[in-house]
Order: sequence, then structure tokens, then C-alpha cells
Amino acid sequence: MLDTRNRRKRVEVLAPGGSMEGIRAAVNAGADAVYAGGRAFGARAYARNPEQDDLFEAIDYCHLHQAKLYLTVNTLLKEKELTQQLYEYLAPVCEHGVDAVLVQDFGVFHFLRREFPDLPLHASTQMTVTGADGVRLLKEMGAERVVLPRELSLEEIRSIRQSVDVELETFVHGALCYCYSGQCLMSSLIGGRSGNRGRCAQPCRLPYTLLGEGQLSRSSEPYLLSPKDICTLRILPDLIDAGIASLKIEGRMKSPEYAAGVTAMYRRYVDLYLEKGRGGYRVEAEDEKLLTQLFSRGPYSEGYYSHRNGRPMMVLREQKKEKGDTLRSSQEAVARIHDRYEEVPDIPIHGRARIHAGEEMTLQVSAAGRGVLECGDPECVTVRGAVPSAAQSRPADMAGVRKQLTKTGDSPFVFASLQIDLEDGLFIPLKELNSLRRTALDALQEKMLAGYRRIPAAGSAKDGSYLKSHTPEPACAGSPSGENEADSRICHPSVTASVCTLSQLEEVLKAGSVRGVYLDLPICSEDTIRRVQESGRKAYIMMPPVWRSDTVRFYEKTVHGSLNALADGFLLRSFDQIGYLRERMEQGRRQELIADAGLYTWNSEARMQLRELGITTDTLPYECTVHELSDRGCEGSECVIYGYQVLMISAQCLTKTTTGCTRRPGIRWLKDRKGVQFPVRNECGICTNYIYNSVPLELVTLKSETDRLGPGSVRYSFTIESADQTARILRGELPENITRGHFRKGVE
Repeated sequence: MLDTRNRRKRVEVLAPGGSMEGIRAAVNAGADAVYAGGRAFGARAYARNPEQDDLFEAIDYCHLHQAKLYLTVNTLLKEKELTQQLYEYLAPVCEHGVDAVLVQDFGVFHFLRREFPDLPLHASTQMTVTGADGVRLLKEMGAERVVLPRELSLEEIRSIRQSVDVELETFVHGALCYCYSGQCLMSSLIGGRSGNRGRCAQPCRLPYTLLGEGQLSRSSEPYLLSPKDICTLRILPDLIDAGIASLKIEGRMKSPEYAAGVTAMYRRYVDLYLEKGRGGYRVEAEDEKLLTQLFSRGPYSEGYYSHRNGRPMMVLREQKKEKGDTLRSSQEAVARIHDRYEEVPDIPIHGRARIHAGEEMTLQVSAAGRGVLECGDPECVTVRGAVPSAAQSRPADMAGVRKQLTKTGDSPFVFASLQIDLEDGLFIPLKELNSLRRTALDALQEKMLAGYRRIPAAGSAKDGSYLKSHTPEPACAGSPSGENEADSRICHPSVTASVCTLSQLEEVLKAGSVRGVYLDLPICSEDTIRRVQESGRKAYIMMPPVWRSDTVRFYEKTVHGSLNALADGFLLRSFDQIGYLRERMEQGRRQELIADAGLYTWNSEARMQLRELGITTDTLPYECTVHELSDRGCEGSECVIYGYQVLMISAQCLTKTTTGCTRRPGIRWLKDRKGVQFPVRNECGICTNYIYNSVPLELVTLKSETDRLGPGSVRYSFTIESADQTARILRGELPENITRGHFRKGVE
């Protein structure tokens, strides 16, 4: 028989807590832990997130019922938010005993490690860490757990777990995003509601048409970016055996009944497998039906665990609304869940009272004993009350004393047993018995919770002294061109360009102002690197935007060791690549590591964290305004002044979804319901789609404003441009239809 006790410790059912009601419902339904946001900095800003007092109540509720609460601080923070608000927001919650904090922002991670060193940190899926290199680095930085992207296969997860001894958390039920989490700017750049700030407007759930040489998609299948929800009950044994520590249910925006119903289902099947193994594991059709009744966008899929991408994972068609019997059955299912998990379960306790003449009454209570109270129990308290007097007429009897002492009322407790040693002939006022009971129950609750409390850390965050003395230095100071050879630091060119095609490269090499070139992987070769360097420029390898196992294999096949050594540096687009390259960079050669905009540095703490990991130059984030960038500090950073910004990076392929896989890279266009067309590039070598903004970012003509920020360098980003367009842009002939992005308007 399986050792279910030890296995249970390794497998956590993690439920969403979008409201206080949802938190209680999830715990009552069997959640080992709940993740919830507070009033700020959570990735579900529109959920009914608890205020601070409610958050304290939620933490205590979880702990009293032997569950954990993880607080989501999984958004990107602006400079003033981090320096002026984060410490005051988190300090009380940390001291109250929150079990862990879920983090996206590298600056927040860096800040919390310093200010709250004993607070467990979980790296959010928003960090887009897809491989063992990134997971290993996060563990070294102090992460206790890493939440993996939804796109990873079971094979990839198993490989990561075998390579790194750290807790892994994955999503097992609920909604899928079309884009890799943390890499979506579509809602932000189109409508100003940023997914990186918990305010995604879900443009992926809207209808689109895919265009190429004619229309490629069917009019009857317009929901090209809308994945099905996932349900993994049938493959739950595979997930557990892969070494996943925490099974995460999506749904903080959904109802308490949803949280309770889905949690109860996964609790049941996790326990079934841990008890009976594969031989006794079978999923009932009625249980799958109940999950559909609670919430569904149509048929479920099993997500990316066994498929890279494809039509079976997508909604595509409009789902019919529930009617008649189907609607009634859904309402009935919700009502059943509500009735079952609405009531708060009592915590059984055991007690022993002694009431004798001439001595103070005593009451011992314990939540740890089973059947009888043991004084050695760690959760055992003894309280004393008044001294009873001799009765003049009607002495207290056993039934009356028991009735009064077992009135636990609004407390979370109920007496499972109570031993009473009552001496005859005593008068005991009811208020004294009530006081004795209340004092004992309050003391027991406090003792049960005391072990979770933390002593406040003596941090330096309140006066900002740490930040003032640790401002990141630029990669190279000195001459305006950034090429002062006497400087001891690595020097970065003042003007760079990234290119995706050889025709773009030809035009860039004709431009005298460009002194550094980033080469996209498909055109990276010894010949192109040497051509750039022989022209007197620096040549950099532009890494892929995600770093999965098959991407690593493609990279190593394309860019072998000699090319790595030949390049002047690397444009990193994934956190995993920091861990990968630090083990493989040529010793003794001073190569640059440039963090692209997707390695977010919204604040100076994030810049410090990346510098400590070896990053020599960072890229200004796209979602901050000029004023927010000024607060952050831009010295030594690179500013993208032209380019089509990537709205989505997806493991799905629009070509494969609509017409089938062609294995031919190319450009297509995604047309929305307003007629706006977004370029789509499929990179077949790494099976990845890029959806770009419909118009390019243009800050070239805002030179006076960008100069005032003082970045170390500026970059032209070429993606879908022809050779002629590239040449004209470098000559200053900019397109009429452009965007300033968030340089002026920003996000909430």
C-alpha cells in the first residue's frame, strides 16, 4: 500500500481565493492552501480582494483549519509604489503570518529578500521561467517555489524536477491564456489595461480573422485566440508522478461555489490516487459533468501537458448559451455546492474542568488530543477563574455546568469531549463560567496561531536609505558615444539595431550611426557575426523569447560554441538565459549581457537584481511613462525608439490552427472586429508565434524627451520591415501611422 501520509505532504491542492467567501469555501472543501490578493499589487485587480483586516481574518481562518494562505504580489511595481508603499502594505501581513508571497517583479523579489528574509517567496508564472536554468537560478536567489508556465509539457516538468530540488507548482484546472503569462502587452497597448498590473481586458476572447494570401480562417471559427479551459482529472496521476508539489486551480474572478466545487473534486481525486494508486484510479463521468456545470467555455482540454499546440485546444466557435434543463442543472449544482460548503466547520477540541471549593476554577482545552486531553499537547492551554463559594440554596449541578461551558458560540471550536471534576455544594455564577470558557477559547486560538506570527524585521525600506546608496551604475560611463576604452566597465554602443532578416541587416550596415547589431536566431551565423564586426560594429546574438527544452536544442544546433565565443554579447529575452549563459560564456572574455524589455525593470530594485546576476545593460520597459522612467532612473539603460512591439508571444500557431502546419515561416495578419490588422510572424524553428502591434512605436522624433531621461543607448527594432522600409526609417523617413506607446499615457 502507498504511504499516503508522506505522499500527501508532497502534493498540495491549491485553490483560488478571490473573496473572503471564496477563501472559506475553498478551505471547507479541502484545499491545502489558498492564494489570494489583497487591496494592492495582485494580478486580479477586479476580484473582490480582501482589505487588510479581512486578510488577517483569512490568514487566521486558513491556519485554524490547517491550510495555508499565499498572498499574490504578482504584478510589476512602479518606482514610487515599491519605495513608498510596498513595505507598509506587506509588513503587517508578514507579521500576521502569511505563508508565502507570490512575486512577478524582480525588484519586488530583491526587496523582499532583503526586508523580509524569513518570508517564503514563490516565483510567479508571470516570470515566464520555462526551464531548469531559470528554476535553478531562482532557487539560488531564494525562491522556495516556482510556478511554471501553463505551456510546459509533462516531459519538460519532469526534467526540471529531476534537475532542480525545488517545489514546482502548475495549473491543473481553469482558464488558459493564449500568450505566455507575463509576455502579453495586447490589452495594455490596445486599451491601456495591463495584464502586468492585473487589469487584462481579455482581448484574446474576441473574434478575429486571419489573413494571408486571402482569408485563411473560417468565418464560422472567429475565436482564434481563445483556448479551452483545462481539466486534468484524467491525467492527475501523471502530474503527481512528475513531481509537481502544488496543483493550482485557476479562478479568483469566479464564484465561491466554483472555488469550493472544483477544489472538492481535485481533493477527492488526489486522495483517491494517493490511497489506491493507478489500479484504483478512475474518473466518474458525473464528476466531470459537475465541473462543466460549475463553469465552462465548452469542452475541456488537458492543456499543454501532452500537446504542443493545435485546434483541439481552441474554442474557435461561439458556444451556445445554456437553456432549459441545462441551465436548471447548473443552478442546482451551484446550489448544492453552496449548501455543502457555506457553513464554517467547527474545530473539535477536548477539555478538562476542575471546580473545587477554596480554589480557582481551572479549564484546560486542547485541539490536539484525540478522545482525551493530554497536558503535553503543544496546543493546550490552562486558564483560571473565580473561586466558587458555598451554595446557600441551589448548588451547581453537572448538567448546568456542562451546558454553560460547551456554549462555544461564535468561536471556531466545538467540544468533542469535556471532563468535569465538580465538587458538590458550590455556587457558581453563570457569568464566571462564561468568562472561564471565553478566556480559554481565546487563549487556545491565540496559541494555535502564535506559531505563524513573525517578529518585525528591522528593515531600511522606510527611509529609502538602501536605495539611495545602491543606485545602479551604467554599463559604461565617459564619452557620449559610450566607447571610452579607459573605462573599466564593458562599453555598450550608443545606437543599436535589432534585425530579423538579412535584407534588414544589409541596410543597417549602411547606416553610419548604428554601432551595434542584434542578430535574430534564424540569421545568426559565423558569416553574419564577422560581417558586423568587420564593419567596425559590435555583433550580438538575439536570444529567443522563451527558453524551453526544444528551443535550447534548436539554439545549440544553430549557435554552436564557437559562435557564442565570437559574439560581443547577447540580447537576453528570457530569465532562463541568464542561468544558461553564465555557465557557458567564454572565461576571460568580457561579453555583454543585455536584458530586453520583456525582462521587466520597472523600478531601480529590479535593475539592481539583474545587475547582481550579471546583466550589463537593461532595456527601458514599454509600459512606463516618461515620468515613471525618470523616477526609476535610466542611466545605462537602452531605450527602444522605433519598432513594432510584440503584443503576444504564443506557443500556439495561427497557421496550424487554421490551415494546418506548413513548417514555413512567414508573415500573416490578424484582423479584429474593427478592421485593425496586426502582423503575425511564425518562427517555425522554435514553434512560436509573435503577434505585433498594428503600428510601430516611434520615439525618434521625441529625442529631446528621451535625451532628458539620459539612457545609455537607443535602439531601432526591425521585425517585419522590408529592406526599403528599413533604409527609410534609418534615414529619418518615419511612417505616418505610429504610436507613442505608453511613453506619455501610461497604464493604471
